[in-house]
Amino acid sequence: MKKLFILVCAVLATLTVSAQTEDRPWSVGLYGGKVEAANDWGNKFFHVTDNFYGAASLTFSRYLNEHFDVGLQALWGRYGVGDGEFFSNDGEFKSGLGYVDLMGRFKFVKNEEALLHPFVFINLGARAIYGLDDATDFQTTSDANKGVNFVLGGGVGCDMRLSDAWGIRYFAKYGYPMGSTADLAENRECGAFNDQHLIHNLGIYVNFAFNTDKDGDGVPNKLDQCPNTPAGVSVDANGCPLDTDKDGVADYLDKCPGTPEGISVDSVGCPFDADKDGVADYLDQCPETPENVSVDENGCPLDSDGDGVADYLDKCPGTPSAAKGFVTEDGCPTDKDGDGVFDFEDVCVDVAGVKENKGCPEIKAEVKKVFEKALNGIQFQTGSAKIKSVSNKILNDVVNIMKENPSYKLSINGHTDNVGDPAKNQKLSEDRAAAVKKYLEDKGIESSRLTSAGFGQDQPVETNKTAKGRAKNRRVEFKVVFEK
Repeated sequence: MKKLFILVCAVLATLTVSAQTEDRPWSVGLYGGKVEAANDWGNKFFHVTDNFYGAASLTFSRYLNEHFDVGLQALWGRYGVGDGEFFSNDGEFKSGLGYVDLMGRFKFVKNEEALLHPFVFINLGARAIYGLDDATDFQTTSDANKGVNFVLGGGVGCDMRLSDAWGIRYFAKYGYPMGSTADLAENRECGAFNDQHLIHNLGIYVNFAFNTDKDGDGVPNKLDQCPNTPAGVSVDANGCPLDTDKDGVADYLDKCPGTPEGISVDSVGCPFDADKDGVADYLDQCPETPENVSVDENGCPLDSDGDGVADYLDKCPGTPSAAKGFVTEDGCPTDKDGDGVFDFEDVCVDVAGVKENKGCPEIKAEVKKVFEKALNGIQFQTGSAKIKSVSNKILNDVVNIMKENPSYKLSINGHTDNVGDPAKNQKLSEDRAAAVKKYLEDKGIESSRLTSAGFGQDQPVETNKTAKGRAKNRRVEFKVVFEK
């Protein structure tokens, strides 16, 4: 027995120490105890002062959950009764005792850090009573082989926690054998009484784990918040797989690493793409694109010709991008005035014109003649912007042209020769153009249809070296302007 005790202590000293939990579920205990019998030789339950029959035992248990354990107990010792209690003549029964059983334990205290842990248990096992000694009224001990029985029992106990590793345990185990002949009661002149026992056990226990890092991720089980991480997966300090982009999907499962933080993702870590166009919802500027439609990087249907109508709807592919805003919902250019010039090229979209004049009406020959006559036909007082009355006829002709052609807009440009100061010439050209503009406005032409500007001496049409040339350069030009 002494050698066995030393061996068990040596084994316990090498075990990994921890509190008995799901992470570190194994426990070994070593106990000494007192065996009390109740059989045909007497009832010695709770008889503290009677003969002492000692035993040593070893337990090995496995944690199931916070309340239940299951384990084995093996016990070696002595079993007996002295000074018979049920008979007038004194008798004595002594034997060796071997006992192995399976125990199921219920723990009342859920907190594993508590000092005391009371418990109850049930057990089922086999008991051998062997080496029967002579008793005062025995003739023989040759029936010792009859001393093997199955035993059903239970009991109570309490653990006192000394540390995460060690503790002291007491438990009392009652056993009721499935037979009554282990004490050779048939040799006595009485009815058989089942050979019950009560064993008091007191000893130490230690909790340990065979594997302190169950999933092999480098984080001890006690600290591992993700104890079933697959092998080879990188983990953080808590033993959980790394999630670099913090999208809730571990890196080793994430098929879309680098997803911006705060973006909703699917089970493989990829941002949701509701219209399945290949562009994630958080980037998709056209989130309801029909399925199988080609899209750009913004998730919008391709518009190869840039006319504002997606390719899958465009019946006139190849329309110039300049036509954007001047196409039908089918992507075909419009021609509002029906003059054969598409609106995106037509300067006069509301008035039928000719292609040569960008869709605007062709300027009539008589109009051009009036404008040519006006070049030098409008006269001003010398060095002044005051119009001479001799100019009224030609100006009134211009008024009539503007009234007859409401689509016309007129640019009025003043010019001088190079006689005098250039700055004064510039100012004079501006004033003379403005004076003509005011004359036309006073005759009923909307100011929105008229613009004026001066160019001084910078745009001569003839030489300024002759009087005739200088006269040509002093002029007011009219240009018809067509605008959308």
